[in-house]
Amino acid sequence: MQVSAKSEDGAIQATVDADGRLVDLRLDQQACREWNNETLARVIVETVQNASAGKSRQIEQLVSNHRPDDNA
Repeated sequence: MQVSAKSEDGAIQATVDADGRLVDLRLDQQACREWNNETLARVIVETVQNASAGKSRQIEQLVSNHRPDDNA
């Protein structure tokens, strides 16, 4: 399982695996030229965190979909 997330403006895309490890990072060249180092680093970290949170949500959804029905 892999989950990707994009920054709000789409300039950064991060993909994490089922363990939350970063497996891919894509940066828009223009963002790299225009943003200062602190902004670029902050947006990268936020995007990776969003991808990791998306992975957690997907796992929770998979587990809840496979739980036995309590009303059975």
